[in-house]
Amino acid sequence: MAQQTENQPQSLPEAEHHRYGRILLAVTLAGLLFLAGQGLRWWQEHRQARRMQQAVHEVYSRALEAGPGRSPYGRLQFELGKLKAQSAQRLDMVELLAALSRRAPEGVRIRSLSMATASGVVSGLAATPEDFRRYQTALAAEAYFTITTRKADTLARPVRFELDVKARDRAAPPKGDDQ
Repeated sequence: MAQQTENQPQSLPEAEHHRYGRILLAVTLAGLLFLAGQGLRWWQEHRQARRMQQAVHEVYSRALEAGPGRSPYGRLQFELGKLKAQSAQRLDMVELLAALSRRAPEGVRIRSLSMATASGVVSGLAATPEDFRRYQTALAAEAYFTITTRKADTLARPVRFELDVKARDRAAPPKGDDQ
């Protein structure tokens, strides 16, 4: 008989069944709470993404003044191209100063420069009329600016001069290119 009791499975006491049941219930409840938290987090992220998408759409609408259409990025590129074309016809102070100084012979000094959007006036002094003529010849070869003589007092020493400067359209081919 002792052998029969050893072969029969022993069941857990009633208290152990309740304990394992409570553990299973606690793990299940923790899992459900975790899943509910993740669902709530996903829902909040989804709402925030929709709000951001709507805000970006409003910015595009305000930037483009009209409806952005299907491709607001393409429309922005178009607007950027228009702005670049407008800026290509404006005077760039740094480029102008570089053009004036790299072409200046030793005896030429720039005294003042006044600028508007697409034109300007340069005044200066040249030590001799020959220096001024060499300067005019050098400036005629300038690719980005049209520079003409407004007035020059070639009888005085030093020669006082004023030059009109206009920006060339950079979208157009450079002067002298036949295409």
